[in-house]
This record gives sequence, structure tokens and C-alpha cells, in this order.
Amino acid sequence: MGEALVAIVLAAGMTILLTAVSGAVGIVLGAPVMLLSRSRLAPVRACYWAFVHLVRGVPTLVWLFIAFFGITQLGITLTAIASAMITLSVIAVASMAEIYRGGLNAINSGQWEASAALGLGPWSAARDILFPQLFRAVSPTVATYLVGLIKESALASTIGVAEITFVAGLQVQYFGDGLTFFAFAGLVYLVLSVPLGALSRVIHARLTRRYAVL
Repeated sequence: MGEALVAIVLAAGMTILLTAVSGAVGIVLGAPVMLLSRSRLAPVRACYWAFVHLVRGVPTLVWLFIAFFGITQLGITLTAIASAMITLSVIAVASMAEIYRGGLNAINSGQWEASAALGLGPWSAARDILFPQLFRAVSPTVATYLVGLIKESALASTIGVAEITFVAGLQVQYFGDGLTFFAFAGLVYLVLSVPLGALSRVIHARLTRRYAVL
């Protein structure tokens, strides 16, 4: 049984990979996608809202099944890992865009006008003035989302990705002790989540000292 528990711990590597890749994609691409919601062009704003509502309105499990099982009918075949990474990444982009949008709304709107008065374009204003304050404002929410993403990655087990939940399930099938193995899997998830929350508090404190949200 000891080797079975070790196998669950090793499977945490896949959970970390899924979370790190999709989280990074969401954090990086969520910001420019969020800016679409502030476009002066109504069709661009409509595309933003359509994307966000479509991606977030459909359960993650359904998107996983579409990515892994559904698109094969289009002649496209993805591995289970690729399907999980793409699905979680797209959902992360939509979720992070909304987190950024909420954070941006908390920043004094007069800074947009001030940036324009200084001759800064929307991208320059966002990069140099607003984004630093934005990241400080949303860092606790981002950390909460990433912790949730760690847990949401367990859904990848349904398409055969060998992450924590999947491997724990294999051990239950072999040994028949569901309480022990799934409780241990829960402990591993906890070990992954708690340090992330602590790291978030450190980052938030440093950003607070460096930037002031007006």
C-alpha cells in the first residue's frame, strides 16, 4: 500500500503541470482579452461578452468531453493531456479576464482620462499605469482562482489524465480501500493549495508596498 500512496504523490506532478500551464495562460492572455470589453467598438465588446458567457456558462466537464471526444468527428484528435490543458487554459483566460475587469472597475476611472490627456494610448496606459495597480488589486482573487483550478484539474481524470484523482481511483480499484486513498488524495490537494495561498499573501503584501490603488 505504501507504493500506492507514493504513486498518488507522484501524480501530483501532472496536477501541478495542468494548473501551472492553464493558470499561466489565463494570467497572461486574460489581461489583453479583458481590454476588449473596454473597446469603443460595440461588435468588439459583444465578442468579448459572447466569449466569456459561452466559455464560463458551459460546465468544465462538458468542455473536456467536447475537446477529447467531440472534435474527433471533425478529424481532429488530441491526447487526453492536450485536451485537458487546452480546455482549462481557455476557461482560465475567460475567468481571468473577468477577474481583471472587476479589478479595473475598482481603480479610479479618472486615470483613464488622465492617461489620454498625457497622450498615452490605451495599451500604453494599461501597461504603464493601470496594470501594476490592477495586479495588486486582484492578486488575492487570482490566488483563490488558482486554488480552485488545482481542484478543478481533477476533472481531467474523467478523460484518462493520470493526475491525483485518476491515480487514486486506480488504487481503489486494485486495493478496494476508497476511504484511505481518496482521503490521502485530498491531503495531497491540501498540501498543494495551502502554500499557494501563503505565496499569494506574500506577493500581495509586496505589491501593496510598491503600488497604491487609487
